[in-house]
Amino acid sequence: MEIAVGALSGMVDALPAKLGDLLQQEYTLLSGARGDVGFLQSELGTMNAALLRCESLESPDVQTRAWVAQVRDLAYDIEDWIDLFVHRVDGGAAASPGAAAATSSSSSSSGGFLSWVRCCVNKVTTLPARHVIAIELQELKNRVIELSEQRKRYRFDPPARHAGGRSGVAAVDPRLVALYADTSSLVGLDAPVKKVSEMVVDDGTTGLKVVSISGMPGAGKTTLATAVLRRLKEENKFHCSAFVSVGQKPDIVGKTLKGILSQIGNGYAGGEDIGRLIGMLRDELKDKRYLIVIDDLWGRTEWSTLKCCFRDDNLGSRIMVTTRNDELAKECSSNSDESVYKTGLLSDADSKDLFSNKAFGKGKDCPNHLKDLYDIIVERCGGLPLAISSAAGALAHRFSKDEWERYESNLLPSSHSDELNLKQILNLSYNDLPSHLKSCMLYLSIFPNKYEIDVERLVRRWIAEGFIADARHASKEETARSYLTDLISRNLIQALHLRHNGTPSCYTLHPVIHDFIVVKSMEENFVTVLDAKKEALSTNNGTVRRLSLQNSVKQDLAGARNDMIKHARSVTVFGHANGVPRLNDMSVLRVLDLEGCNGPLCLDGLCKLILLRYLNLRGTDVSELPAQIGELRCLETLDVRSTKVKELPASIVSLEKLMHLLAGNAKLPGEISKMNGLLTLSCANVWKNTGSVLPELADLANLRELELFCDASEISGDNKTRISFSSDGFKRLKQLSIQGSLPSVAFVNSSLRKVEVLELKYEKGISDGSNGVSGIEHLPSLKHVLIEFSQKDAGATATIASVRNAAEMVHPNHPDVSVNVDGKAI
Repeated sequence: MEIAVGALSGMVDALPAKLGDLLQQEYTLLSGARGDVGFLQSELGTMNAALLRCESLESPDVQTRAWVAQVRDLAYDIEDWIDLFVHRVDGGAAASPGAAAATSSSSSSSGGFLSWVRCCVNKVTTLPARHVIAIELQELKNRVIELSEQRKRYRFDPPARHAGGRSGVAAVDPRLVALYADTSSLVGLDAPVKKVSEMVVDDGTTGLKVVSISGMPGAGKTTLATAVLRRLKEENKFHCSAFVSVGQKPDIVGKTLKGILSQIGNGYAGGEDIGRLIGMLRDELKDKRYLIVIDDLWGRTEWSTLKCCFRDDNLGSRIMVTTRNDELAKECSSNSDESVYKTGLLSDADSKDLFSNKAFGKGKDCPNHLKDLYDIIVERCGGLPLAISSAAGALAHRFSKDEWERYESNLLPSSHSDELNLKQILNLSYNDLPSHLKSCMLYLSIFPNKYEIDVERLVRRWIAEGFIADARHASKEETARSYLTDLISRNLIQALHLRHNGTPSCYTLHPVIHDFIVVKSMEENFVTVLDAKKEALSTNNGTVRRLSLQNSVKQDLAGARNDMIKHARSVTVFGHANGVPRLNDMSVLRVLDLEGCNGPLCLDGLCKLILLRYLNLRGTDVSELPAQIGELRCLETLDVRSTKVKELPASIVSLEKLMHLLAGNAKLPGEISKMNGLLTLSCANVWKNTGSVLPELADLANLRELELFCDASEISGDNKTRISFSSDGFKRLKQLSIQGSLPSVAFVNSSLRKVEVLELKYEKGISDGSNGVSGIEHLPSLKHVLIEFSQKDAGATATIASVRNAAEMVHPNHPDVSVNVDGKAI
């Protein structure tokens, strides 16, 4: 069993910097406390090095795994202590190291005296809190010392290495099965083999060509490449051929280069010099038409070395590369679009054929008493060939319904060699992730199987959890989206519902990948999943750090005591609102996501969650927010769309860190123009009869995205027939979306100068046949226009024609125009 360190090492690595920031700030610590903080900072750096050493162990013992689990709990508790520190000392007023300096520089001498008096009073009034902080700090220090002593006693050294440089018994490459598979047992490969074979030989190119095969782990890349190689060898298309596997821990000299030489030449009797090997290989390939398969390529460095070996004598030689990384596949290929084959999933029919052949024998059907379970298990495999073969192998020649039920109820059961093979393949992809992507990947286990995860929801949650580091030339949102792009490229997540610019609006996980990361999350105590339809999926009896309640029913929370969940950092509920745990004692909660919960919702204790950064109540029955919600000083996202909330409390204006306010139909508070931290705003009826608040919104200095819901029946005055945007305000707005029953929308000269994306969604037609949009040529930065109509009438036709004409003939940027009518693109 490999040890579960993964995301933990990244978290521990970040703690010394957070402690360093704490020391730099002007907080009054009791005598000795500052030294204790410095000690923690130093010792955690050493401890992280030990964690990375533990991660390299192939078969850690019980003591090592127990030590890692204790370090995990300690790291969480230290981070919670740091985040709570400021709020307990001064209520979060000193949010940054420069806060005190800024105050001092702007004060007069009398103001400075008053500040000194307030500081003295604050020291006295917060003395009890600082005593508690000092006691907690001493307890954390004692735990660090104890764990450090354990590390010295156990030493956690890798096992002794045997001759040849490998420890213990060499692991068997799980891809060997694909290399020697009986071609008659392969299912669903005829069309892919034909297609890739044509890509390799049938384009008439005499120069050296590289064809890449990419896809998710277990999708059959190696099997496909092997089948193509066999076919082309049988057709005598090449003078010589070779197949070598690189792997995650490549041995370019001893395994890859010598392997190619042994297959295309007369063997190898040279030394270990890589330059000599490359020269020998090039000599062997001279004046030959060759086909080399480079299987399981992981890195650009290895490819840079390997491609030096392959000479181009214009004889039509070919290289096939298999990789899990789409970007790497493009970089290797001769033509990034035409020379990459992306493996797909098997159809339902092929999936059942493959399963039946291995579980029951070729040509035999599933017994009647197992058919329900057979359908469930095949569906759970999601068309992934390796998963189907693994499940079928584990159940082969077993006809007891009890055995099948036990198998179906477990996530990635690992008692059978086929299942161990599947887990090993998936582990390779997980272990290749950097620590920050491991955290982001494991976090997806919060969501149920086959759940469509909204991009904005996920990005904001990642940021609230502290997974996204500051970058010099990119916002946290941009960094988070780059993480998603990386996970897609690695074929670990799947994109859904592409937008106008080709970016997805949602993501999902393949069922097998989902099962895998749920198990990983349990191993790392990263997420605790409780499913009302099953027993608790988490086998961890320790402290719950992130809680996901799935299929929650109309009853009190079961399976997690209050003392177990009081340290939870996030709570997500899918199902009935009665499953929501008591909020009063959850002092370190950062994320509360109750989107779509049905039934009455109790928010008692909400305003005591001083670390809360993300609050999602979308689609719930909540009708009122607490008046004291302004006390949630860390809040970054508030979503009350599709709720019964009619008016937002006035105290929301004091939330200086609020960046995303998704208000739905709730009335906005007065003085909203003071909320300069807002980047995203979604609201309704800004042109209501009581007066337009649009001028106030225009003064929001940092607003980037604005979504307006409009009901023409509630619009007053001149806006009744036409709503317009002047040249003043919205200085940084980049995306504007207006939807509902709209009157005509007009833009005047030089209005909305930074807007790049304009979305207009008409829920009703324009029956009088008039043009619904005018003046898009006055939006100087416009790049894309999206127009949607629920029905096509004369007004829709006129509007579409007008916008397309303005985009093509008048606007200097010639922005792209996308049109959907009744859900169909036209």
